[in-house]
Amino acid sequence: MKKNLAALELSYAIKELDVLIDSKLDKIYHPDKKMLLLQFHITGQGKKILRISVPDYIYLTDYKEKSPEKPSGFCMVLRKNLEQSRLIAIKQLGSERIVELLFEKKEKHKLFIELFSSGNLVLCKEDGTIISALETKKWKDRTIRGGIEYVFPKREINFFDFKKPELKELLKSTEKDSIVTCLAIDLGLGGVYAEESCLLAGIDKKISPKKITEDSLNELVKAIKSLCNKKINACSVYDEKNLVDITPFSMELYKDFKKQDFKSYNEALDNYFTGQVKEEKIDESELAHKKQVDKLNKIIDEQKNQIERMEASVKANNKKAELLYTNYKLIESIITELKKAREKYSWQEIKEKIKGHKLIKDINEKEGKVIIEI
Repeated sequence: MKKNLAALELSYAIKELDVLIDSKLDKIYHPDKKMLLLQFHITGQGKKILRISVPDYIYLTDYKEKSPEKPSGFCMVLRKNLEQSRLIAIKQLGSERIVELLFEKKEKHKLFIELFSSGNLVLCKEDGTIISALETKKWKDRTIRGGIEYVFPKREINFFDFKKPELKELLKSTEKDSIVTCLAIDLGLGGVYAEESCLLAGIDKKISPKKITEDSLNELVKAIKSLCNKKINACSVYDEKNLVDITPFSMELYKDFKKQDFKSYNEALDNYFTGQVKEEKIDESELAHKKQVDKLNKIIDEQKNQIERMEASVKANNKKAELLYTNYKLIESIITELKKAREKYSWQEIKEKIKGHKLIKDINEKEGKVIIEI
């Protein structure tokens, strides 16, 4: 199951976003903390939504879920500075998983989208001064907060634009045990494309980087550069029925897997990630429905128990009424005798006299009760 975009995949997704250049940013939505929806109006095409979920993905879609009635503070800042502006440029910063969107209205603003670590969204002035960020963060050598210059972490080598000596030096100086790990982490290709590079270059992915021959290094350079310049031929890759990956082009690594082709890489991403969002909404709806059903069932059970208690009470009271009716004359005569006795004796004297009485068991003069056992 795919979770996020590798730096190489991000470059192919961005290539297809050129359609947004010169379009107007109509609306900005912030459905949840990590997701941002930018709704553009493209001349001749209408509305298109750029879905951003940090640190996972960025792609075009037509789907917009309902947003909170009260927008977040960060969303309000974005709306104030960016709505009704034109997108004049979009680019990836080196081979980092960072996207820069440049907007123009009266002034120019930059929105940086960080798709690494826990992710972030950073709004800046044209000169790079931070206006606001989704999350304020501080590291040993880097800080994200308002009022300071936006600085992003840079790798030693940009794999989109590198020379053989640079790669050679990286392989020589790395502390990684295998070539595939070095390419994945130190160079930033990610695991899948590091393996594909080794496969295309005919190199054992487990070999030590320091043991690469000059010929193998030449083949590796060719392989990496070819991956950066492929024609987009997007597909979803399946192992049996399970999704394994979504790639911008066909790969040797997946040659024996089942594939579903798409017209564009953004369409492939939209098909998968938006599908997940919709499923989550359905799951949330079903959960809310289940909670409501459980609540109603609880009320029904309580009402049933109350009815049973009332029926039992009615039954008991009917039985008492029948006994009273059957022994009415006997009860009346007892009450009459007690009234006569009360004219001559105190209650204490009456209680002494009725001790051992077959029917009268107790008298509570304060409450005016006589307990008779029939």
